[in-house]
Amino acid sequence: MTRLELLQKSASLLARFACEVRVSNAMGLFDINTVAEDFLIPILATTLDCPDLKNQNRIQMNFPAVDLGCNTTRTSVQVTSDATSGKINKTLEKFESHGLETDFDRVFVYVLTERQKTYTSKALETTIAGLPIKFDPSRDILDFRDLAQLLDQLPNEKIQIIVDHLEAEFAKADSRTRFRSELDDFLLVSAQKIEEEKRTKKYIPSVFVETTKTKEEMRFFANPMFFYRRIDDELGRVSIEGLNELLGMAQIEEIDCDLGELHCLAHPENLFKLRDRLAKQHAEITKLKEQVSKFSYGERAERYVPKDYLTGFWTVFRYNIESSGYGVLRALDDISKKIGIAQAKIFLVTGMAGQGKTNFVCDLVENQFRKFRIPTVFIPARKLNDFPGPNRIQSYITNNRFAPDVRDLRELLTLFNSVAEEFGKPFIIAIDGINEVGDLDGFVSELRVFLEALVQYDFVKIIVTCRNEFFDHKFSGLFEPEFTEHLYRVQDLRNKMSEDNKDRLLCSYLDHFQIDASLSNLAKEFLKNDLILLRIFCDIHEGKSIGYVPDIYKGDIFEEYLTMKIGEFPAPARRTAMASIYKICARMLENEDFAQLPMEGFDETETEIFEKLVGEDIILRREVPPTGLASLGVENISFTYDEMRDFLLAHFTVVEMAPSTPEKVDELFERVCKWPIYEGFFRYAYVLARKKRCDRVIETCEAFDDFDRHYLNNLTMLSADIQTPEDTARVKSMLANLTVERELRQLSWFLFRKREASDHLNVEILLDHLCDLEDVALEEFTKAMFSRSEDYRGSEWRDRVSGLLTSLIELDDDQQVGIGGPALAVALYFAPFARWDEREATKNLFSSRAAVQEFHDAISVCRNASSDGVQTCVAEIEEEQAAT
Repeated sequence: MTRLELLQKSASLLARFACEVRVSNAMGLFDINTVAEDFLIPILATTLDCPDLKNQNRIQMNFPAVDLGCNTTRTSVQVTSDATSGKINKTLEKFESHGLETDFDRVFVYVLTERQKTYTSKALETTIAGLPIKFDPSRDILDFRDLAQLLDQLPNEKIQIIVDHLEAEFAKADSRTRFRSELDDFLLVSAQKIEEEKRTKKYIPSVFVETTKTKEEMRFFANPMFFYRRIDDELGRVSIEGLNELLGMAQIEEIDCDLGELHCLAHPENLFKLRDRLAKQHAEITKLKEQVSKFSYGERAERYVPKDYLTGFWTVFRYNIESSGYGVLRALDDISKKIGIAQAKIFLVTGMAGQGKTNFVCDLVENQFRKFRIPTVFIPARKLNDFPGPNRIQSYITNNRFAPDVRDLRELLTLFNSVAEEFGKPFIIAIDGINEVGDLDGFVSELRVFLEALVQYDFVKIIVTCRNEFFDHKFSGLFEPEFTEHLYRVQDLRNKMSEDNKDRLLCSYLDHFQIDASLSNLAKEFLKNDLILLRIFCDIHEGKSIGYVPDIYKGDIFEEYLTMKIGEFPAPARRTAMASIYKICARMLENEDFAQLPMEGFDETETEIFEKLVGEDIILRREVPPTGLASLGVENISFTYDEMRDFLLAHFTVVEMAPSTPEKVDELFERVCKWPIYEGFFRYAYVLARKKRCDRVIETCEAFDDFDRHYLNNLTMLSADIQTPEDTARVKSMLANLTVERELRQLSWFLFRKREASDHLNVEILLDHLCDLEDVALEEFTKAMFSRSEDYRGSEWRDRVSGLLTSLIELDDDQQVGIGGPALAVALYFAPFARWDEREATKNLFSSRAAVQEFHDAISVCRNASSDGVQTCVAEIEEEQAAT
């Protein structure tokens, strides 16, 4: 390029920049003025020969008078789009008042748009005359035309540097413009990724039931410009007038706060103003909470202590004040949480495998984010294995037509941030299943760098999901405490689901897998509260009619699933498949490493078996090499689900090791108590040993000092077919001798829920125990069974007894009969300890239905009670019955 061409090119690009600033300012978009400071540094540094020119606002926030400065040449520059004499005069006055002559000998004013032809203001002339440095408006006030003339004095190589800088910056700007204009195509790419998740059955929309609470939280996180109004609404419903009235009666100074001002702030015009608005609300609410907290229940850092002469007032009004204060504080805490979620940059969802994390994220992207046109990049983390580190995330994004022109992470996030600013919605990056990246160690470091960059951008946010065991093992130290101030975490989606949603989810699964079954309440509760087991259960019984299911046992499910998966192999390969799984178990036990296993030493046949099981992602998962996926190049392997891993290790020990090498079993049990898998392995080893009649393992387990604890914790694993009279005797002994309330409560409720008379362990054991208790002992037992460690008052247990009886009364006639006589009798044993209304209603129920066989049996059993209170209840029921 000739010198003339360089000068023409640079002049044209400088004019374009001035024009874009003028247009942006006319539209009220003044943020470009701040961006211009950094944009101009390379240009002015070269033109004015200021090699060390820096942005003064990055050295000191709101640096006075000037924006740019070079300590080497003692030159400073003020950058402004205001070309008036008043602006120039104000700049020079600030320069003098802040004594900047000690740092700079010269000050330029660069006008971003176009300078005035002349500057003849008297006030300006007076200010210039008093300046400690020389300032000439005709020389020191510059615009793009002046800059073009100064370029004419430079050698070609310096002009080339400026042209290259201008072309690169405008190329980025043009890329952003194209990106914004193609946003619909951009959103379509994420939609295509969601369709791929459907095809691979990672995402099954028909079995998705939203977690209402988490969905609500996500709204604040991902679309705060729309949902901030809900924060205002909740602020409008909080009133401290009642609390202040009570404080006034107690002669205590009232709390001074105008909540009305906080929820009537001006509506934000953009994300910047929303950010400032939320920060102001959060700060004021925090101050108010500090004032209210001392007048609330609970453990607080500061409690109100009345002055001596006000003690009597405090004694009279304390309960009402603390009740009112507690209500206000809870409301403020809830609002603070919502504001915190809206301000967060990272939304982390962790949980066990199969708990619905992928369904949750995919539904968000497909239905919520598309509906609200929230710009989103969706990344199934397993796809990152196709790209080398250390820039897998960036490579994935640029390789998928999201932003192919960006050169580095900073440029990518700058692009996303500018899109967010323009659309008034955060830019969301959603990464599902970070535990599925093979090179976990490398990815932890890579993700740290990515997050460190992301949190520096105001309006770029990230959603991350991860399985619990991987998070605890690899990622917990990354997110917490390093990013705690930017983080909101949901630790278990299942716990965020309402009971209605869990019921719907169960029905959706059964419908999708076409399973005809009649599930007992116990079986329903089991499946609703462990979604991966629900998926396994449905895989096992897909398309079948299985009739009545009284109870479900994990060990049985695992064994059926394993049998089904092995059965899918060709007949000659089935024995090899089981032997291959046992080989993994043997190596894990030998190495005492249960997280992942190096794959050296496995032959091609075994590797092919693992490939099939890995594809299911229920039994096995793989750790892939950092260079990418390779179908036969698996380097490490691990079990997908911790409980199934524990089951398989125990299965190998009982079925394979115990018959062939019993001495190794003895050695294994000597070491097992030191392993992280101790409790899970012990549980399944004992249950399987009983199922397979492996006396050696049974005797070894029962010889452990803490066997009773294991036995109590694993009662739910003992299926009816392996229960014996010895179990009945053991449980009866425990009921009589347990002294720890938590353990007694655990055992009692287990028995209360077991209604099948064919089981050795059922509600009749509990009933027999209650029958032998006199009044005091029965009350102590009932209190222990219904109490909770978090109880604040001493009588909450009676409320829970009343709640149980109320739930019985509210059932329809068939449901009451379905409970069975023994369980109805147990309820009658609890009746003397309920509140009066529920106690009387229960007696009326038994009296009115005494002719029904189940109620008649319950009443008959209670006639033999050792408790006078229960005998009195029975007598009153029979009197009422006789009277009617």
